[in-house]
Amino acid sequence: MRSKLMLIAAAAALSLAACSQEHAAEVKEGAKAAAADVKDAAKAIANDPDVKEAGTAIKESAKETGAELKEAAGEAGQELKQAGRDLKQDAKEGAAQSERQLNQAAK
Repeated sequence: MRSKLMLIAAAAALSLAACSQEHAAEVKEGAKAAAADVKDAAKAIANDPDVKEAGTAIKESAKETGAELKEAAGEAGQELKQAGRDLKQDAKEGAAQSERQLNQAAK
């Protein structure tokens, strides 16, 4: 009796293993098919003329924006330099005026 139970258990285990292998094979095939679909879709997107045109437009826009920012930064830098020169000149003039006032007050 015991050997019959062992034989039945072994048969059930083999049957489960076969089902598991079958299921694993189905899952593997499904995954391969899905990967192939994704790959095909990526190729289609990469080769789509509208997508290529959009990419070119984005690159051109980024290039123009970069040039504009560079120009604006240069202009801002020049304005800051001029403001610094003006401030320095105003400080010199204010110091000279203060010195003249002190000299007049000391007389």
